Amino acid sequence: MSFANCAIGCAVAGLCLLNSDPVAAEQSVALSLPEARSLAVHALKGERPALASQIARGLLIADPHSAYAHYVLATAHADMGHGTDGRKSAARAYRYADTRVQKFQAAELAARLTFAEGHPTLTQLWLRRAVQNAPTPEIEEQLARDYARVRRENPFRFSITGGVKPSSNVNNGADTAQQVIDGLPFTGRLSGSAQALSGIVGTVDAVVGYRLRSTQKTRTDLSGRLFVQRVALDSGSHDLAPEARNSDFGATYADVSLRQSFAVGAAGGSADVTGSLGEYWSGGDRSYSFMRVGVGRRWQLSASTSVSMGATLEKRFSERTSYFDSNTVSLIVGSQHRLAWGDGIGVSVNLRETDSDFVNYASQAASLRLSYSFADQIGPAVVNAGLNLGKTDYDTYFAVFDVPGGKQDYATYADVNIMLPDVDYAGFAPSVTLRAGRTRSNVSRFETSEFSVSLGFQSKF
Repeated sequence: MSFANCAIGCAVAGLCLLNSDPVAAEQSVALSLPEARSLAVHALKGERPALASQIARGLLIADPHSAYAHYVLATAHADMGHGTDGRKSAARAYRYADTRVQKFQAAELAARLTFAEGHPTLTQLWLRRAVQNAPTPEIEEQLARDYARVRRENPFRFSITGGVKPSSNVNNGADTAQQVIDGLPFTGRLSGSAQALSGIVGTVDAVVGYRLRSTQKTRTDLSGRLFVQRVALDSGSHDLAPEARNSDFGATYADVSLRQSFAVGAAGGSADVTGSLGEYWSGGDRSYSFMRVGVGRRWQLSASTSVSMGATLEKRFSERTSYFDSNTVSLIVGSQHRLAWGDGIGVSVNLRETDSDFVNYASQAASLRLSYSFADQIGPAVVNAGLNLGKTDYDTYFAVFDVPGGKQDYATYADVNIMLPDVDYAGFAPSVTLRAGRTRSNVSRFETSEFSVSLGFQSKF
């Protein structure tokens, strides 16, 4: 903003708030730009917002892009109870601000005004802008706490995550071209598209929810989710599988859920019932629709330890024929514990049984996940890691002929997530997830390995 002297005529209809002389009311006075700004500050401090508003409008005649004038006008509107006009002026002040301090002041004022108007979603947006320009870490932490409070009060909930992932196995393909069953090459070579193909995987996961009803003991939420995955094969994969197209390996998932939650037992304890309807597309074609019912229970055993348990029943309806329909029952039990020095550990066990007329879908599976999160930054990074161990057993499996003794898959995967909170934008920090592992099977088509690096963003609060 320019600080050059500029003559501004201020009608004494405004200045008479400071001077009651009736003769002065018929005069006008010329003020330099610094004088007008100083007078505006005195008017605000003297609880004379109408005068401050008039001076700010005079400043805007001289410079319509003056962030200072828009901020004074926004503050004056706020003091006069004109919330909507104040928010609009604060938004203009943010747009034309030249420095981080000016942007912070404008965003913080806009957040307060939108919250007072009862617009929590817009308040969250302005709080993120204020965080981006916060002058100190202490102020940023306070804004994060304010954001969390507004988010709890906001009936509307939304989140979007995504990233790109270079991967050595974008299609969960086999490690070898030879089809081997129980150590014997029964059925020849696998096609190129059935083998591991490398490339880049891009994903977007969006969730939108709305709290329909809430009391001290109960809460009802309606939500929708859309997950999209797309794949770009590299040149080596096109050479290995020239018939394969990128679209063959894309996937889309969508659902709508209704959830009823209850506060149960000691503080922090809860129970919930969820019903969902959804569809899944694979390779651009509709694969199946589903219905799902789930129940959950959580116990807060202490300030540092919680235990949870959940069960789901899912019915899938195949797009091809009812022969490929399936029913799945799942049970998951887990626990989270915060160690004395702040680090967190977690463990969960997942049991799943799937029944179908198509024998290759019928299976029993069990998996174990161990996780560890570091409370303190390691250098510039916040780090958490996990290990997954799993087994899936098919009593009967058909691969050209019935596999003797069925099929057994054993999976081992590890992942490390690294977030860089000090280089965030509006509270979103870049993250890198490293994932590596392999699946062993008595049917070589399902002997797979993968190493991938996912790049994305995570919210710090």
